[in-house]
Amino acid sequence: MNRIFTAAKGLTVPDGTIVHPILDPTALSHSAGEWAEAMSIALGRIPPHTTSKIHLHPIVTQVTWVISGQLRVVMKDQASDVPYALDLTAEQAALTLPGTFFQLINSGDAECRVLYIVAPAFVFDVGPGGEVLYNDAVVLDSEWHELAAARWAVASLNDLESI
Repeated sequence: MNRIFTAAKGLTVPDGTIVHPILDPTALSHSAGEWAEAMSIALGRIPPHTTSKIHLHPIVTQVTWVISGQLRVVMKDQASDVPYALDLTAEQAALTLPGTFFQLINSGDAECRVLYIVAPAFVFDVGPGGEVLYNDAVVLDSEWHELAAARWAVASLNDLESI
């Protein structure tokens, strides 16, 4: 593909972080074919003293690569009984598998810049008025202790079981 990709205008996504799409399947032409669905890449910015909402990706796998700053990634996957934390600095990454609860925390005084590499491609579509039309992520308003008390059952995931 004879094209140079750059980060698009940033938008605040429902988990509370800022994402700048780079390889965005919704913006690529149909001539890109299956490649456009294979992966997506975005630049993420997490402002100082910011904690994202807990969320999960039912379908995609995400690598969160720290470009600059520091980031705590709290996750609870199917193999773990309780959430665990990974503390990342520049040039380190965390892998988040499908169905893993996770939260991004920048407790530092500097912005954290990350690269999100996602396969298959992550789809997030916003309407002309800024309303979310579709989001591959399930963003939760629950806290970790509430999810644990519910035995990690999330009502909004029931709709996905039919997919």
